[in-house]
Amino acid sequence: MTIKEVDLFPVGTRRENGTLTPHIIVRIVSDDGTVGAGEMSDLGHNPVKPDVDHLEFMLRQALVGVDPSDPSVIDPIVDGYQAPLGPGIDLAIHDLRAKKLGIPVHDLYGGAYRDRYKICYPIFRQFDEEAIPREIDRVGRMLEQGFDLFRFYVGGNVDIDDRILRGCRDRYGDRFSVKSLDFSRRLDWKSCVAAVERLEWVEPMLVESPAPDIAGKRKARDRIRFPISEHVSDETQAIAFAEGEAVDIFNIATCHQGIKRSRQIFAVAQATGIATLIGTTQELSIGTSAQAHLGASVPNLEFPGDAAGAQLYLDDVVKNRVQYENGYLLVPSGPGLGMELDEAQLESLGDRRWKFMRPLPSERQEDRRTAG
Repeated sequence: MTIKEVDLFPVGTRRENGTLTPHIIVRIVSDDGTVGAGEMSDLGHNPVKPDVDHLEFMLRQALVGVDPSDPSVIDPIVDGYQAPLGPGIDLAIHDLRAKKLGIPVHDLYGGAYRDRYKICYPIFRQFDEEAIPREIDRVGRMLEQGFDLFRFYVGGNVDIDDRILRGCRDRYGDRFSVKSLDFSRRLDWKSCVAAVERLEWVEPMLVESPAPDIAGKRKARDRIRFPISEHVSDETQAIAFAEGEAVDIFNIATCHQGIKRSRQIFAVAQATGIATLIGTTQELSIGTSAQAHLGASVPNLEFPGDAAGAQLYLDDVVKNRVQYENGYLLVPSGPGLGMELDEAQLESLGDRRWKFMRPLPSERQEDRRTAG
């Protein structure tokens, strides 16, 4: 089997909060007609986007005629592109390989440890008082859809954060729980500790990204009674966090390194005794399915994940989206990632005029600051 075609489809999808998010869908076709789909997810917060036509040309030059099952050729190509471009290629290659074999992606790594795992829903960082009732209502809508665990982006205005959380607790009581207070490395460690002391009454499962540097994370960790989680992009960073005793939990996502490299970070976590969770950059169904198969393929998955993107978006590019049940992400069971591209949706959501060289007009500044 060799790769015959490589196509990129820039699309824009609406979130349920009204914003528009750009992605690039990857379609790779082999010489026997097998189709692999990948996703370069959630590009809206990147200050400069790739020129899609040029990227497509470069990928065709690199991949057409290549055996997709040959890691000595594929891995350097994937590694040559920064996230989320390289991971999008990785997902399509995994999908192609598994579909050719007629097996789900997790079976490429020996099978599944689980067929679902718990997911939280994101409540994005807010700065204005007028957002308080809107976000409280959003939590209520998600509770009705089965999500009872939430990830709150905080640290922009701690008074607003506190009022949103108290409003949720007053209205919904114990029906809603907080998986994480996510500071996104916005605050120094002292400010983060002070904010956690203000918000700790909500009893989150963990605190995420409390400081921009390893030393600051360590100081915050010494002073906060909740476990500390941090996004990990590669094995080198994982080892640095472990050696610096900076975190309790690795936040690992296919949008950073793809499926293969993400599994290597899970191996570092297992070797160093650090817990794990599967994060997100808010993917569509293709990327969310990759997160699901990653979670199925590893033994050490101790905390709920963040991959709620397929629920977050009103639009998608597949015929049948990934499914959630009672707040759990279900691992698709079909061959490959278990997703089939919807050609009509690719056309209706896409625009080849997009060069991704500037932010979309509908994006608000706070949405770009709360990526992932």
